[in-house]
Amino acid sequence: MFEVATVKVNRSGSGASNGPRLTNGRLSAENSTLRRFLQVAYDLNALQISGPDWLDNDRFDLAAKSPQGVPDSDLMPMLQALLNERFQLTLHRESKEMPVYDLIVAKDGLKISVFDPSHIPPPPPRNGAASMITGPMTMSQLSNTLTPVAGRPVIDKTGLEGRYFCAVTFSPLGAQTNSDVTDAAPLDIFAAVQQQLGLKLEPTRALREILVVDHAERIPREN
Repeated sequence: MFEVATVKVNRSGSGASNGPRLTNGRLSAENSTLRRFLQVAYDLNALQISGPDWLDNDRFDLAAKSPQGVPDSDLMPMLQALLNERFQLTLHRESKEMPVYDLIVAKDGLKISVFDPSHIPPPPPRNGAASMITGPMTMSQLSNTLTPVAGRPVIDKTGLEGRYFCAVTFSPLGAQTNSDVTDAAPLDIFAAVQQQLGLKLEPTRALREILVVDHAERIPREN
C-alpha cells in the first residue's frame, strides 16, 4: 500500500488534465477522470472500460507515495487497490466482439527504422498538421497510442520486434469537412500511418477484454 495517498474531487472546471504519472515511487494526477485512472491501473485503453457516464465527466486530483524501495512495477496493483478502496469499486471482466484495426506492414514496405539512440532523427515538419506522434516505441506501444486517434482498438499484427522511431503528423478525424480537403491538406491518421510509417490500419472485428464498472462512488472516501 501507499505510505500516503489523497484522492479529491476537482471542481475547477478546467479542460486541462495531467496524469496519472507513475515515476520514482510517486503517483500524481490533476483534474483527471476515473476512466483515466482505470486505464493506468489496469493497462487498458479507454474503449476497453465500460461504466456510468460520469467516468468521463467527474474530475479528481490524486497524489500518492509508495514506501521506499518499492519498484515502479509494483505501483499498478497498488493503484488498483487504492481506487477500489476510495471509490468502493465493484468490477468484472468480460469479452466482447467489437470493431478494431489490425496494425500491419503496408504492401509498399516499412518506412521506419529500428531505434538507434546515437542517431535520433529530427522531428518531422508539421506541414499544417494539427497533431503529431513521435518517439521510439514498440509496435505494441504504437498500437496503444493510435487507439484513441483511430477511434477503435488497434491491435499489433506487424510481427515486428524491438523499438522503432515513429514520427507521424496528421489531421485529427473530423477536423476537416469534405469542402476543406485538398491535395495540400494534412493527411488523416490512416493515410499518414501508411505514407509516413509504411504501416496500415486494417479494419476488422475481434474479441477484446472489457473491464466493466458495476459500481463506483462519485465522491471518494476521505483520505
